[in-house]
Amino acid sequence: MTQACVVYTRFSPRRNAEESASCDTQEAQCRELAATRQWDVRSAHRDEGVSGDEVDRPGLEAAIGELRKGDALVVYRRCRLARSVLLSELIQRQVRAQGARIVAVEGDVAGEEDSPETVFIRQVFAAHAELERKLIGVRTSKAMRTQQRSGKRVGRYPPYGFCFDPKDPDALVPDKREQKGIELIRALAKEGLTAWQAARRMTLEHPKLARGEKWSPTTVAKILERKIL
Repeated sequence: MTQACVVYTRFSPRRNAEESASCDTQEAQCRELAATRQWDVRSAHRDEGVSGDEVDRPGLEAAIGELRKGDALVVYRRCRLARSVLLSELIQRQVRAQGARIVAVEGDVAGEEDSPETVFIRQVFAAHAELERKLIGVRTSKAMRTQQRSGKRVGRYPPYGFCFDPKDPDALVPDKREQKGIELIRALAKEGLTAWQAARRMTLEHPKLARGEKWSPTTVAKILERKIL
């Protein structure tokens, strides 16, 4: 009986994601591996602009659902499936529950899937992918904060406390109204209030200073952590 496989590809959020050929490139590599091993490709699925730590992925769900006993789920690299140890092992179990296995074009793990050595190596690879993702996040966050401090635009919306300069849409200038909100939040923090408590207090006493209908504890926390200047 001819071996069959299902191809899955993914790339993380990025600018001009709809124009990216990343999934096409990955799929071509996966199909080349399948052809080399004389496997029939039953279907190919993708998640474009989706993070590797995202649980809700329609493409991945469809790919796993297509698997049958004896099939292989082919990916370019295992980090395309997940960038965390926990999620990686969860997907591994889902694939095995279908009676299938995971095969990667590059950096695959050789040996019996259930052997202690193979499980250890697979988890080390997943841990490395998770560390890499977190380091990228830290570097990106630092770069954005540096740009914010220098008054440069870093996204579609300005950080709380700032607005885009009417004379230069790529520059930021302080928003007097929102700067007042920052002062009030920091004063509440000095009183010992948590982000959640401060958000609730700001919603009750200063709802018009919020960008939405009410203050978000997340926004308050970012202000207190100086992630938003």
